[in-house]
Amino acid sequence: MSETYVDCTGLKCPEPVMRTRQALAETEGVVTVLVDNETARDNVERFATTSGCDVQVSRALGGFLLKIKPGETEPEATPVAGAACESGSLTAVFISSEAIGTGEPELGAALMKSFLYASAEADTPPSTLVFMNSGVKLVTVNGETAESVKKLEDRGAEVLVCGTCLDFYGLKDRLLAGRVSNMYEIQTALAAADRTISL
Repeated sequence: MSETYVDCTGLKCPEPVMRTRQALAETEGVVTVLVDNETARDNVERFATTSGCDVQVSRALGGFLLKIKPGETEPEATPVAGAACESGSLTAVFISSEAIGTGEPELGAALMKSFLYASAEADTPPSTLVFMNSGVKLVTVNGETAESVKKLEDRGAEVLVCGTCLDFYGLKDRLLAGRVSNMYEIQTALAAADRTISL
């Protein structure tokens, strides 16, 4: 079986995932990917796993090696909210801030809290929520909003949290809801939605 080597050291999100995707598309053999940080490791591993590949991760000098074997397992189905699925319409909510609007921060924060609570209680909740930039604080340091997001997860929503943003704010180890994601996966999820609400 042939083996393809992909050096992704020094590359920023989503380049490691994109190069891994290209390598998998161009070969039927094993793809070995070298990355130099945990975020890239997690992003590539998640992409490969959801693509139906078997992944073995090991430490390497200055980073991690991911040995990816195509077609070993079934691709994971992306969960969507039950009510949204039944209605045939997928709604994504893109959240890039801790607050709604550009007025008083305290009011904006209260509005965001209310929106997430109302979404969690809605008859037709969103199928996907994406948290980027300072919006990642809503699922890390803010327990009240994280609780509403967790409830949405329990109802079947896919909650994607930008790994680059978590790293920037030093919050990767404080995630209370959702899972660490990458720009490639986020773009794919938003493109698949029938409509997107941006806050």
